[in-house]
Amino acid sequence: MAISQRKAGSILSYLQIILSNTVALIYTPFMLRLLGQSEYGLFGTANSLTSYLSLFSFGVAGAYIKFNISARHSGNKDEEAKVNGIFFIIYSIISGLVLITGIIFTFLAKPIFGNALSGSELLEIRFVILCTTIQYVITFMFNTVTMAMQAYEKFVFLRVVLLLSNILQPILNVVVLHFYAKAISISICNLVVSIAAYLLFFAYSKKVLKMQYCFKNLDKSLIKGIFVFSSFLFLNTIADQITGSTDTLLLGSLAGTAAVAIYTVGTQFGNYFMSFSTAISGVFAPQVNQIVAKDKNDDKSLNDVFVRIGRVQFLVVSFILIGFIFFGHQFINLWAGENYGLTSYIIAVLLLLSLYVPLFQNVGIEIQKAKNMHKARSIVYLLIAIVNVVFTIVVILLCKYYFPNDLESFKKYASIGAVFVTFVCRLLGQGIFMNIYYHKKVGLNIINFWKNILKIIPSFILPTVIGFLLTKFFVINSFYSLVIEIIIFSLCYIVSVYLLGMNQYEKNLILQPIGKIIKKFKR
Repeated sequence: MAISQRKAGSILSYLQIILSNTVALIYTPFMLRLLGQSEYGLFGTANSLTSYLSLFSFGVAGAYIKFNISARHSGNKDEEAKVNGIFFIIYSIISGLVLITGIIFTFLAKPIFGNALSGSELLEIRFVILCTTIQYVITFMFNTVTMAMQAYEKFVFLRVVLLLSNILQPILNVVVLHFYAKAISISICNLVVSIAAYLLFFAYSKKVLKMQYCFKNLDKSLIKGIFVFSSFLFLNTIADQITGSTDTLLLGSLAGTAAVAIYTVGTQFGNYFMSFSTAISGVFAPQVNQIVAKDKNDDKSLNDVFVRIGRVQFLVVSFILIGFIFFGHQFINLWAGENYGLTSYIIAVLLLLSLYVPLFQNVGIEIQKAKNMHKARSIVYLLIAIVNVVFTIVVILLCKYYFPNDLESFKKYASIGAVFVTFVCRLLGQGIFMNIYYHKKVGLNIINFWKNILKIIPSFILPTVIGFLLTKFFVINSFYSLVIEIIIFSLCYIVSVYLLGMNQYEKNLILQPIGKIIKKFKR
């Protein structure tokens, strides 16, 4: 049953990502044109500030699956109820802290953004901050429920609700924007959809999972264990937050909302890229924890999962990266407009390259957490994130010095410079350091992993040549011509990878669903 849930969860994850991203790609141009560059940049600026509220998770979410599975492995139902009770109390306290901090952020909007925003924009950004704060409060209050669904490997309901909400949200946004084209409209729509989704999750946890909560005689050693485990995940959350949001925050403060809008368009593709890979790793987190709970020294099974899932992720992210390098510039020109074009394309490519290796190795992160070996990673990531902030400030100030009277050049080079610093920092931390740490400390055979990855690369030669020829000799001047070229490239990639790159396990992932569909039609 768990295996079918994993398979269904993986399939639904990709369906969710493909459909929601497709809808987002269709609606974003409408949103950009309805809102305008200034309003869109204002929304991105507000989110860059409120995203720091995620730091209040203190890494606790990453601890739930481990402690829930440990309690279930012991067979003690009371112990499991106590785990749920402890996490519910923790998240209730966190929700209160988030609400207080979000209100403080609304008052800090003027000192932070006062130099770059007008009076009406400051009033609007405060409202957006408040709406997003409430959304974070709701998310934290229901976090125990959503994490339990993952721990029990109930991926189907979870993914279906997320799929529906991710499709409904942009559609609702566009409808509302036609009546009131302001950033606050998007904030209200996001909040409404979020509340509806979490109420469904809560109902499922009560009806199907029969979740129990115990708030009496709580084990102090268990509470201590949770916070010790979470503390280093918290450092990692800080590092990710600094790396992911500081560029936007600094650009909003020093360069204004127009620069943020250009940067945000580029970073959206990095977010899409990330979602395709993390969809798989999240599904396999419970399996990794179950292996470690049974035998923490079972490195053979962990290496098998690491290589098997890593290869599948590599095939997916390589397809997206190669395709975007060839067709991304033309797509952004058609999709967002030439005001974003080349600069947003460069930002997106640098972000995709910085995420490339970490995204087909992110099952390793779940293995680290399951083995309680995530401390070194968290400390190194935090140090590199701090270096990222320092050099990003230096780059933006240098751009301001060299282009004091040329606003367009300043926005362009400040945005590209900020993301280049992020690229270098991720390469050093998430690329080079992590591979050494996996091999030396975690017990993962990185040499064998890379041998398996390198076997796939020759299958990329043909689609790369086709992609080059298509963009070199055929003009892309409409979505129609762009879609035709992408379809040709995609078919070439699928055929080449299937024949030259995939092993039998990976081929079966394609053949088995097709075989089932054919059998149903024959009946």
